[in-house]
Amino acid sequence: MNRKESKSVQFHNAHEQHHKDGFAKSEDPFYVLRNKDCVLYKFMVRQLELLRPLLKEKNSWLTIGDYTGFEAKYFAEQDQRATASDLSDVYLKVAKEQNLIEHYAKVNAEGIDFEENQFDYLCCKESFHHFPRAYLGLYEMLRVAKKGIVLIEPVDILSKMPLLLFLKNISDRINPYFINKIWKNRFSWEGVGNYVFKISIREIEKIAMGIGLPCIAYKEINIQLKTVPTKWGNLMQVPFDKKLYKKLKRRLAIWNFICKLRIIPYNTLCAIVFKERPSQELLKELKQNKFRVIELPTNPYSSRL
Repeated sequence: MNRKESKSVQFHNAHEQHHKDGFAKSEDPFYVLRNKDCVLYKFMVRQLELLRPLLKEKNSWLTIGDYTGFEAKYFAEQDQRATASDLSDVYLKVAKEQNLIEHYAKVNAEGIDFEENQFDYLCCKESFHHFPRAYLGLYEMLRVAKKGIVLIEPVDILSKMPLLLFLKNISDRINPYFINKIWKNRFSWEGVGNYVFKISIREIEKIAMGIGLPCIAYKEINIQLKTVPTKWGNLMQVPFDKKLYKKLKRRLAIWNFICKLRIIPYNTLCAIVFKERPSQELLKELKQNKFRVIELPTNPYSSRL
């Protein structure tokens, strides 16, 4: 085992231990799955509701990094065939025992133990940025998917802020570290030890073009606010509170308005990478739901390959 492989194994082990520790400490880790009227559910489900155009037909889904089975449960409720997966199955075993999910698997996204094209779609929501070898995980997801994959992940703001890129280019001529005084989270890690791997639509486009895929679609959003007044504590355990819900919605509305003015970028990208060319009906649905669709050109030299 080389040094890079051993380091990735360390990250995987750390994440698995993090899940075990979190499960041991949690009073009710499945509160959100059972209580659709709780505050956190109403914000979490916003991201999955972006995928309604893909849910018009019955498909099979594999969710990646779905540690409690939240995404798989949502898809099952939309009459989809869903299998939840995560690097650790400590939560998923119990979720299955409590009949919150029907199917689950213990999966390392960098080496998915399923056949090529086994699932119609794979969904990776807020997990890709944990991967120590992110592109390896991305190509594995594309291998296992028949129709396409969905990524809902933090945005690389450099790709959305020309002024920041301009300042970086200028400062790099003097000192490549000057920009860090402005761009505070240029290098960011999470407590469990992983680097936060953020994405951009340009990177997604290049990956799709490199392997001859036909189409990508994307939509930018802001996810739920993580800063909550201390009187309410941890959102994971907060039952529905009308006052809190309205307060968070107001904050989100202000944030969205600032993003619409292009003062700051949206913080989350929902990207769909299609392996099969989508139907015209699906493309129309995506556009009606404010997705931007990029139908990619065919490689003019593909006949030589």
